[in-house]
Amino acid sequence: LLDVPELYRRLDTQRRQRGLHWRDLAALVDVSPSTFSRLADGNRPDADALVSLLVWLDLDINYVIKPKEQQ
Repeated sequence: LLDVPELYRRLDTQRRQRGLHWRDLAALVDVSPSTFSRLADGNRPDADALVSLLVWLDLDINYVIKPKEQQ
């Protein structure tokens, strides 16, 4: 399953390192700013947003997926 807190943590770390506000990142990645609010609340992004975020992070999806036995 998607590890939403880990995805959010990685996004926040990169965002801060690049000196971006959440709205800046939303515009850069072409997702709704509310996407980040949903992630912060532990909700999954839609598939298009997930792909865009992973591309921006330069991550393979396996970095934010936890094996079923760890749930």
